[in-house]
Amino acid sequence: MDDAAFKKLIISKSKNRSHPSLATVEPTDVQLEVFRVLYPLFKDEVFKRREQMMRLTAFASTFLAFSLVTLLPMAPWETAPSLTRWLAISGVGIFSSLFAYLILQHAERHRMAKQQLIELEQTLGLYQEGWQPTGNALFPKHWQSDWTADRSVTIYLATLAILTTLVICSLLIQI
Repeated sequence: MDDAAFKKLIISKSKNRSHPSLATVEPTDVQLEVFRVLYPLFKDEVFKRREQMMRLTAFASTFLAFSLVTLLPMAPWETAPSLTRWLAISGVGIFSSLFAYLILQHAERHRMAKQQLIELEQTLGLYQEGWQPTGNALFPKHWQSDWTADRSVTIYLATLAILTTLVICSLLIQI
C-alpha cells in the first residue's frame, strides 16, 4: 500500500471515526505519525521473514536433493575410506544444522514482528467493534491468535530433516 493511501485510510479514519474505546483518548498527531511509520515497517518485516524462511528451505532442500541424486548412482562407498564417509556425513549434518538454525532465527524474528504488529493494531482498536458502519471490527478477532497455530516452520524443518536423513542413509549404504 502506498504512503498516501495508507495515510488516507488509517489516519483519516482514526481521526474521523468515533470509536467507543477511543472516545476518551484522542490520538495525537505525533502518535499517529509514529504509527504510520511503524506499522508498514513491522508488516513488511513479517512478510520478509516468512519469505526468507521459504527461500532458505528451498535452497537447502535443492542442495540436499541434488546430493541425494548424485550420490545414489555413484560407485559403492565400501571402497571409500571410512574417514571420507564420516567427513561427508559430518558435512551434511553441519550444512543442515546451519540451515535449521537460520530458519529458526528468522522464525523467532517473524514471531516478534507479528506480535508487535498485533499490539499496534490493538492499540488503535482495530479488533474492537464499531470501526465499520455495520458496527463490526475492522479486523476479525481471530487474526490476533491465528498466527500462533501456524505450522510452517515445522514443515520447513521436517523437510530439511527428511532430506538430511536420506542423504546420510545414502552415504551409509553398503552396496
